[in-house]
Formats: sequence, structure tokens, C-alpha cells
Amino acid sequence: MNKKISFAQCATVLLACTAVVSTAILLYVRQLTNTLESETLQILREFANQDAQHVQAQVAADLDTLSAIATAMSILPDPTLEGMTELLETERKQNLFKNMELGSTNGVTYLDNGKMINLAGMPHFERAVKGEAQISERVTDLIDGKNILVESVPIKNNDTVIGVLMGTRDTATFGKLLDMQSFGGEGYSLIVDSNGDKVVESFHKNAISGLYNIFDMPDDPDHKLRDQVLKDFKVRKGGIVKYESAKRGVLYISYQPLGINNWYLISVVPERHIAKVTVSLVTMLPLLCLLITLAAFVLGAYICYAWPTLRHEWSNPE
Repeated sequence: MNKKISFAQCATVLLACTAVVSTAILLYVRQLTNTLESETLQILREFANQDAQHVQAQVAADLDTLSAIATAMSILPDPTLEGMTELLETERKQNLFKNMELGSTNGVTYLDNGKMINLAGMPHFERAVKGEAQISERVTDLIDGKNILVESVPIKNNDTVIGVLMGTRDTATFGKLLDMQSFGGEGYSLIVDSNGDKVVESFHKNAISGLYNIFDMPDDPDHKLRDQVLKDFKVRKGGIVKYESAKRGVLYISYQPLGINNWYLISVVPERHIAKVTVSLVTMLPLLCLLITLAAFVLGAYICYAWPTLRHEWSNPE
């Protein structure tokens, strides 16, 4: 006599199968989430590297241009102040500098518009007098009071510095180089020095404006972010931290040295945007598997319930 399978036994088997499938789904979803997060952080690193390369290329190109102009100036046969001023104005327009300046080694400096200022004692000027081509920290424009970066090169004659040529750029110009169009436009970048003071700020909708130092955020009174990042800043090391902001939620913050002065490139992406990439997959996959499991359970329950009747009908055909 064949032993009949009860409905309870059938349900137990199906529930056990469902538990196994659910556990497998949970483990897979967890692995998928970790993989997607890892890939997202890698994308963040790549976009940060692109921004860093844009800044480095811009600074290198500007200094090369200024060096070429300085070389041409050093061999002019009979230079006059009027002729030099006209040359500065022409080069400013051609190379899109905010201003161009020509200084003597004592600090007396003439702008392309004919105005005169004294830059003696300014760090970027003194470094150029010593023969170093470089870009300054953020300084205030003595003409209009706005924030600028000054790129300076020495003018030499037989290896002797006889003057300094400078080109200035508004920090907003460099800000445009950092207009990170990744992560649906939700990510943004800025440049800071090793103390966290802003060199080039971001005007992105998600950026915090009005702060001189990024570690003075009002929603970080305990300076948790500062303590995490400054240790790496001191040894010129990059990295990515996950920071929970009281006002902006969880943020992924990438930081890496630029190789220019003591500058760091900071790139920020809200976790909520990263979550958008994963939530649809992480949510829909279990839902789909649950529906499949539920359908299998209903089908199995129906078979268990209807099997005795079906077997009786097949065994006793009319």
C-alpha cells in the first residue's frame, strides 16, 4: 500500500526549500551590494583623478606659456614700458588671463592696464625672484578684492633673474575645471591646502558655501571628519572616507594630493545617489525571487491538495 503524502508534509518541504532559496538570495544580495559599492568608489577615484589631471594640465600649460613669453621679453633689443604694457595686454587677451603683470626684482610691478602695484614681500613674487616658476596660494586681488591664483615665472638674462612675469586667474576659473559631471551631476570637487583651507571652492548646489576651512562645518562640531583626514594630509596620503553629515546625510569623500604646492583635491558624492544605483537592483532582485518562490509554493500546495483526487480519477477511469 502506497504511503500518502499529507498536505503538512508537502508544505514543510516547500517551506524548507523557500528558506534555502531566501538564504541564498540574502547572501547574493549582500555580495551584490558590496560589489556595487566597491565599483562606485572606484568610479569616484577615477573621476577624482580626471579632475586632478585637468588642474595639473592647466597649471603646467599656463606656466609654459608664461615662460615662453618671458623668454621673448628677455631678448627684446630696446624694451620700453609702453611696449611691454601693450605686449602684456595682447598676451592676456590671447591666453585668457584675468590680468598679466610685469615686475622688477624690487617688487614694483606694472599691470597690463598700466596700473602700478608693489608686490615686494609677497610669497609667490619672492619665489619667482629666486628663479622658481610656480602658482601661488589663494590671494586677494589688489585691484578688485576678489580671490585669485597668481602664476609666476622668472625673466632671466644669462641665468640672472631680471624680472618676474605673472598671469592671474580667478579661482572661479579653476572651479569650472572641477565641474564633475559624474553621478548624475550630484558629485562635486574643490581644492584645499593641507590645513583644510579652501584654495578653489565649489559652486555646486550640494557644496557648503561660506566656509574658509572645510573642517569648520557646522554639522561636524566634534571634528570627526578632520581627525579622519588630517592624519593622511600630514603624510601626503590619499583615501576615501565615509562621513555622516547631520544635514546632508552620508557622504563619500575622496581626497588626494595634487602635486601642486600642498594642495589636495577633495571630491564628494552623497551616499543617497550611490544608493540609487544599488537600491533598484537590491530591491527588485529579492522581490522577483520572492514572487517566484511564492508561485512555486502555491503550485506545490495545489498539487498536494489535489493529488489524491487526481490519482483516484486516473485509477478509476469511466
